[in-house]
Amino acid sequence: MKSILTHLATFGWLGAFTGIIGGILLAFNSPDYSKFGFIFFLVSATSWLIQGVQNKDHPLVILNAVFIVVDMLGIYHWFIAKSPVF
Repeated sequence: MKSILTHLATFGWLGAFTGIIGGILLAFNSPDYSKFGFIFFLVSATSWLIQGVQNKDHPLVILNAVFIVVDMLGIYHWFIAKSPVF
């Protein structure tokens, strides 16, 4: 049981740290650095989604599922299309 709790805590900490880094990168508002914030946010949202599924926290799962879609849109915009999506 302890290893499962440790495993879940790892996803929480990973989600927290990558979310903080993603926020800082977006706050730079720099085309060179900010785009990488979406990658960190994607890792964060995925980690929190896993945490939410394991804890049966449905609002957390829904929130981060939407964040994953938003992050993928940002990644598409900055890395693939390299132009405004809309």
